Amino acid sequence: MNKVKQQKNKNNQLMINRLGVILKEERITNRALAASIGYEEATVSKWATNAIQPPVSTFFRIALIINRDLKDFFVSTNQIEESDKKKYLKTLAEIAEKAKRTGKNK
Repeated sequence: MNKVKQQKNKNNQLMINRLGVILKEERITNRALAASIGYEEATVSKWATNAIQPPVSTFFRIALIINRDLKDFFVSTNQIEESDKKKYLKTLAEIAEKAKRTGKNK
């Protein structure tokens, strides 16, 4: 199995979801997806670029709508190189801490 180097998008954000890739493969625009699930196009764009992450339930809805397997939407943790796992964990801890400070968990 091929290992994957730490993936970041063009804005140097950690690539957690593959929504942008899936939308390109399926030839679905952010606007079309936003309309079908009732979100703003800008929100879908942020999800697709990994600027923010939607809840897993939203990924599940999208998977059902476009008939894709839910696991297709995420980077496989089994393919992350050992040397990059600590970087992922650090970045994810920072994201979680930021969410605590902004009160998103209330």
